[in-house]
Amino acid sequence: MRLIGDRRIFFGSVCVETVAVILVLLYGHLSLLAVAVLYWIDLLFVTLRATVQQLLSRPETDHQSTLFQRPFRLLAHKRGSITVTDRIPGIYLRNAPAVWGAAFVLVFSASTTAYVAAVNVPGDLWRSSATPLLLGGGLIAAATKSWLVLRAYVASGGYEVTSASAVVPRKRILIFAVYGGLLWLASRWTLATLSGEGLRITRAGMTVSASVLIVSRLAYGWYAARARPDRWQSDSTSDRNNEAISQGWSDSEAKENVSASSQPSIPDREPRETMSPVRASILAAGVVNAMTTGGVVDNRFGHWRQLMVRVGIAGVMVVAVFALLDGAIVVSASLAAIFFGLVGGLSTISAVHLLLALGGVEYEFYESKVVAYDRYLGRPQWSASYDGIRDVSVERGLFGSPLWFDTGTVFFDRIYNSKDDGSAQEPRSSIAFIPDPERAGELLRSCS
Repeated sequence: MRLIGDRRIFFGSVCVETVAVILVLLYGHLSLLAVAVLYWIDLLFVTLRATVQQLLSRPETDHQSTLFQRPFRLLAHKRGSITVTDRIPGIYLRNAPAVWGAAFVLVFSASTTAYVAAVNVPGDLWRSSATPLLLGGGLIAAATKSWLVLRAYVASGGYEVTSASAVVPRKRILIFAVYGGLLWLASRWTLATLSGEGLRITRAGMTVSASVLIVSRLAYGWYAARARPDRWQSDSTSDRNNEAISQGWSDSEAKENVSASSQPSIPDREPRETMSPVRASILAAGVVNAMTTGGVVDNRFGHWRQLMVRVGIAGVMVVAVFALLDGAIVVSASLAAIFFGLVGGLSTISAVHLLLALGGVEYEFYESKVVAYDRYLGRPQWSASYDGIRDVSVERGLFGSPLWFDTGTVFFDRIYNSKDDGSAQEPRSSIAFIPDPERAGELLRSCS
């Protein structure tokens, strides 16, 4: 994550470090632990703010599948953004995997840190009269800091040219992920010093240690506030943009030339017919998609490791049944709760994925092509010329119309055609979960 140079960054750092100074004065020999808890709150908001920055930033130009992108694979080609508030730019659905990755880190950090805070941190820290300042003041200061940094990022215009992966503060998020271990070390050090050196020496040592952290972080905030903006340009795009600029293009012209060739077009006339997916089928497909590692919509299944995860989850339920038969009711109930929790979590993620991908889409059938237009994003997502479509088929059943819903999916093969504006290379070769798939199939066959 690169620095962007703005006084708001330093002011945000001052807010958090002011609370830290007050905690040092109030907590005495527990000051290092109090400051450590405050900095966890700060890192929590850093992670949330970085996630928002990723959603705002320019989508990645490559579509390499990663661990966190696979559950949202159908968003890899989403075009356009959704405006949530006028104070920040639109959010790109294509960057949605950032939310999944941040949520994983947040849950892991919160779980491990909460365990250490409850088991290893002395109870005197939580029974202190300064605890409301630690928690309440820390939340307000950390939220203020992250909001100011986000505003500085938006004001710098970096979101227009920076890829989503280039704004991730990897070192700080790594520290946030393993923060439970760091809090455990701080707690062990405090207790060991207290038992070996006494209260007075411990108070002095912890005060000095916490002060060093505060001064270091304040100095970094000052440095970040004075650093000159570098347009937040990522290394992956610098060579391409430098080449474009060397040919006489401006930054905006280079960006338009990179993406314009892949934008599908819409005919000027009105479509002959329009169809939209049924929302109930989309939600049901989310459950099926979660259990089959991504078989719906395009029949592209996930890696075999993803299937092994599902097998492992099913194994948990099998063990729960055997435990129930053996009379271990508590063990069986616990395993069943874990099973349904995992299934519910996977199904929710998959349902959200399909809603974002298909919820606002309508399929517009023109004289020469079919266009998938997203009403929420206000932009066409893909198009296919009829002369580039082959082997049209209609499917009703598990993947064409999950469960009992009266819908179906039209599948077809695509061949490269320059009229498709480059979208023929995308993996979308279906018109999913529409109420009259036979009619859609007739439209495609009659013109192809």
